Amino acid sequence: MILWVLWRRRLLGRLDGEKLRWAFGRDDDPLTLSRRYPLWRIVASWRALFVPAHAAGVARWLEYRLNLFDGVEG
Repeated sequence: MILWVLWRRRLLGRLDGEKLRWAFGRDDDPLTLSRRYPLWRIVASWRALFVPAHAAGVARWLEYRLNLFDGVEG
């Protein structure tokens, strides 16, 4: 469910290696919070896989995070 929602919102195409390393806590910077609390721990929820409303909320939140990462917002 979550992958379909991310694809529909065109978020999967915006992912690159740097964003994925950051999301999984593999960033080179030792001061980033994602090393200790990686993004996948926050998003990895069974609800996001099976509940469409929760998947849509997670997709909106991920879009906001991607915009922050790209410098579009904030």
